[in-house]
Amino acid sequence: MSNEVEEIKDKLDIVDYVGRVVQLKKNGVNFKGLCPFHSEKTPSFIVSQDKQIFHCFGCNEGGDIFTWVMKIDGMEFGEALKKLASDAGVTLTRNYNPAQNDRREKLFLTNEETCKFFQKNLQAPIGKKALDYLKKRKLNDKTIKEFRLGYAPGGNALLKKLIAEGYSKADLVNAGVTKIRDSKLVDQFRNRVTFPIINSGGRVVGFSARVLGDALPKYINTPSTDIYDKSAILYGICQAKEAIRKQNHTIIVEGNMDVIASHQAGVKNVVASSGTALTERQLDILKKFSPNIKLAFDIDPAGDLATRRAIEIAFSKGINVKIIVIPEGKDPAEVVAKNAKVWIESVKKAEYVMDYLFNKLFIDENLNDILKKKKATREFLAFIAKIDDFVEKEHYIKKLADKIKVNEDSIRGSLKPKKDNPANQDEKKKTASKNDLRERIEKRILALGLNNPKNLPLIIKELPEEDFKKPETIMLYKKVKNHYNLSKGFDLKSFGKLFSKEEAESMNVLLLKCELETEDLTQGEISDEIFYLVKKIRKLNIQNEKAKLAEDIKKAEARKDNKWEKKLIEKMQLLLKKEQKL
Repeated sequence: MSNEVEEIKDKLDIVDYVGRVVQLKKNGVNFKGLCPFHSEKTPSFIVSQDKQIFHCFGCNEGGDIFTWVMKIDGMEFGEALKKLASDAGVTLTRNYNPAQNDRREKLFLTNEETCKFFQKNLQAPIGKKALDYLKKRKLNDKTIKEFRLGYAPGGNALLKKLIAEGYSKADLVNAGVTKIRDSKLVDQFRNRVTFPIINSGGRVVGFSARVLGDALPKYINTPSTDIYDKSAILYGICQAKEAIRKQNHTIIVEGNMDVIASHQAGVKNVVASSGTALTERQLDILKKFSPNIKLAFDIDPAGDLATRRAIEIAFSKGINVKIIVIPEGKDPAEVVAKNAKVWIESVKKAEYVMDYLFNKLFIDENLNDILKKKKATREFLAFIAKIDDFVEKEHYIKKLADKIKVNEDSIRGSLKPKKDNPANQDEKKKTASKNDLRERIEKRILALGLNNPKNLPLIIKELPEEDFKKPETIMLYKKVKNHYNLSKGFDLKSFGKLFSKEEAESMNVLLLKCELETEDLTQGEISDEIFYLVKKIRKLNIQNEKAKLAEDIKKAEARKDNKWEKKLIEKMQLLLKKEQKL
C-alpha cells in the first residue's frame, strides 16, 4: 500500500490540483495564493512543488496531495486513494479491496444501488404519481436526472431486491435504507419521492424522502450512519461546488426543492441546510470552496432565528455574509415557480449582513420601548464586536449612536473587553515567550541544516545532543546525526521515510517556512546565522544553569551550609566567565 501511495505521489503534481481551486503565483521555488480554508487578504498559503505539500501559515491547514483531495472534496482516505490512483494510472493491488475491507465503502455501495433502484421506479408506471408531483413542481427531465430523483414504492421491494443481489440484512440496516419495525426488517422509505443526498465527492450517503399526499411526517431522512451525519452534509453540494468556486459565494436555502428549483432557474451555486439550523461543520465545508455566503432562509419567526444563529457562527469563522430578502413568496422554490427572474434579482440584491441586522432590530416598535431598545442594542453590539476591520467597525458605531441617540464613546467603551490581572498575564507571557524562543531556535538551526545538507557537518560539530532541550528537536537531531553518519551524506527524501506521516508533515512545514525566510540569503549569510544560533543556544543553556545555581545558593544560604554555598558560588563565577567569552 505504501509503495502505491508513493507511486501516486511521484506521478501527480500537487500544484496542478491546488491550482484548480486556488489562483497560484510563482514565488521563488514555491507557489503562493490566498488560503481556501480561511479568509485573508494577504496570501499566506504556500504550495511546495519540491516537497509536494501545501501549508497555510495563517490557519495552519496543510498536508500532501491526499490531504488536499480529502479536504476539498470531502473524501475519506480510501476514496481519495481510488481517485488519485485513477488519475495517476496506478493499479491498486488486490490487498486493497474497499468492498471487502472498508465498511464505509459497503455503505456507499448499498446507497448507490438503492439510488439506482429509486430512479428506475420513478420512470416506470409504478412511479407515475411521484413523477406527476415533480412535474407539477415544474421540474424538467434534465433536472430530475441531474439530481437523481426517484420513487420508493410501498411494501419491501428494496429489501427483497438487495437481499437477492447478495447484500446482507446488516448491510441494509447499517446503510439506513431499511429498519426494524415490530421485530421485522422493512424498507425505511415507502410511497415517497426520494432525494439522494450526495457528498462533495459525488457519492450517495443517504436520502431525504417526501410523502405523496398529506400524511405526516412530510419528510423523513436516513438515520445517522458511518457515512451520513445530517449536521455535516449540505444538500446539493456536489452539483453546486464548481459554481460556488466560479461565483465565489454560496447561496444557502432551507429545503431540497429550493436548491433544485434555483438550479433549474440558472442559479447553481446553491445548497440547503436540509431543514436543520446551519451548523459549524456545514460552514467549514463551504469555507473550503468560498469564504462568502448569502442566506435565503424563510423570513418568519423560525426562519429569522435560524438566520441570526447562522450569522453568529459565520462571523466566528471569518465568513462574509449577505442576506437575500425575497419580496414574493415564502421560499425560493415558490418564487421560482411563479417568476424565476424575481429570485435571480433577489440574489443579486442581497443585503450586507450588518445593514440587514440593523434594519431588522431598530424598527419603530423597538425604538419606542426602552426594554426592547436595550435588547436590540445589546444584540447589535454583539455583532459590532466581532468586526475586525477598524473602518467598518467605526461606521457601525456611528450608525448605532445616531440611531439610539447616545455618545459614540459610550458605545466604544461598552465594546472594550475586561482585562485580566496584569501581573498574572505578564508572568504567563514571560514563561510562554521563553519556551517559544527555545523551541524556535532549535527548530530553526535544524531546518537550516536539512534545507541545505552542506550545513549539517557544521551543526553536528558545534552542537552535541545535550545542547537540545525540547523533546521534538532532540528526536529530530538524533535521526539527522545517525542518518548523516550512516549515509556519509544526506538525502532528504530517504530521510523523510524514517518518520510517521504526521512527523514528516510537521518537518516539511518547518523546512518550508525556513526555505521561504532564507530564499534571498547567500550561503555565507546562512553560515553566519548558524554560528549565531549556536551561540544563542549555548547562552540559553548557561542562563538555565545560572538560574538553577541561584536557587541552590539560596537553599545553601538558608541552611547555613557555608562550604557548599562557596562551591556553588565558584561554579557561578565559572559560568559567568564562560558566558562572557561567547
